[in-house]
Amino acid sequence: MEKMKQLLISLVIPAYNIEDYIERTLDSVFAQTYRNLEVIAVDDGSSDATGALLDRYAGNETRLHVLHQENAGASRARLAGIRTAKGDYIGFVDGDDLIDPGMYERLLDNAIKYAADISHCGYRMVFPDGTIQYYYNSGKIISQDHHEGIADLLEGTMIEPALCSKLFRRDLFQALSDGKTIMDLSLKENEDLLMNYCLFRAAHRSVFEDVCPYQYQVRMTSVSHGGLKPHILSDPIRIGQLLIEDTKDDPQLQLLAARYYVTKLIKAATLPQRQTSAALLDIRKKSRLLLKDYIKEYLHFSESGKRKALALWAACSPATYGLAHRFYLRSSK
Repeated sequence: MEKMKQLLISLVIPAYNIEDYIERTLDSVFAQTYRNLEVIAVDDGSSDATGALLDRYAGNETRLHVLHQENAGASRARLAGIRTAKGDYIGFVDGDDLIDPGMYERLLDNAIKYAADISHCGYRMVFPDGTIQYYYNSGKIISQDHHEGIADLLEGTMIEPALCSKLFRRDLFQALSDGKTIMDLSLKENEDLLMNYCLFRAAHRSVFEDVCPYQYQVRMTSVSHGGLKPHILSDPIRIGQLLIEDTKDDPQLQLLAARYYVTKLIKAATLPQRQTSAALLDIRKKSRLLLKDYIKEYLHFSESGKRKALALWAACSPATYGLAHRFYLRSSK
């Protein structure tokens, strides 16, 4: 226990235009039962009062360090925080979420107990009306070797792709700048999955405890305000291509990467034409071509017959597949 208390945890918080949320997030971070923390908040070019609130908070909390940068996106904000971090372990919190008081003490304890490079957990979604959904809160503890950790991450059945439910040993981040990384900092959608993949690929062992101390606060998103943005469709497709290329020497991981890629292609290829912008229609067209080109290779995987049939349907007739899928979603509500 004494050795554990000597370990420093650095928590990186990217913050962009969240003046209504950032202070309560910081309150939940500094309420942690594990006290040996440094918190690095990165103001990513906010145009509201976020930066000023961070500076004011830091005046009363010596463990908070604030960085200000021009807007560059969440991945670059996190990397700026990582470069400043001095901790033995590094974790991430989104600046509009909350965490339970014992989260990082629990994660660090598991990291030491299981000699793990990555210690992670589940999370819960908290909706504006107070409804809570748990992912998944079974209480199970799973120790994962190098290959199991990557496979579980890509499969996404229980292990979620978010960075914020995980604690990483510091030296893993060398994998993001070792000249072999597939990390693409221009991506803004599903970029958590790609960074996680790079970190899990560098880890020897990880441990997952299915409890849910991280509170993801659901609020109105930019999609609901401004409509579907092109990068929300195109970025995951690019990530799928990167994962397929990087897993080509491992049949199991290649299948999981292919499944992810095909799923994202189908989503874009079956986008309805009505009320869709020219940019989105262009992505839909390109996705249909990519799906049609890749489907033969996908059908050779040891995949379930149902998945293959649905993918083939989407590749051959994306319009009818999309119509049927939307009808199914409406009727199942």
